[in-house]
Amino acid sequence: MDGSQVFILGLGFQFPWKLVSQHLDTSTKPSVLTLNVAADRGSLLPLSLLWQSLSCT
Repeated sequence: MDGSQVFILGLGFQFPWKLVSQHLDTSTKPSVLTLNVAADRGSLLPLSLLWQSLSCT
């Protein structure tokens, strides 16, 4: 099992979400973990998730 799979399982990602990249910056205190998450173009998302993403902007 690679690092990406560990994050996917730990965070509970489900289709259509996928972990695109990850970066741990240990040069800062506290350390910063950056995760890039995406879905394929044209993927159908539940309306509740779409509403939440629009409400945050």
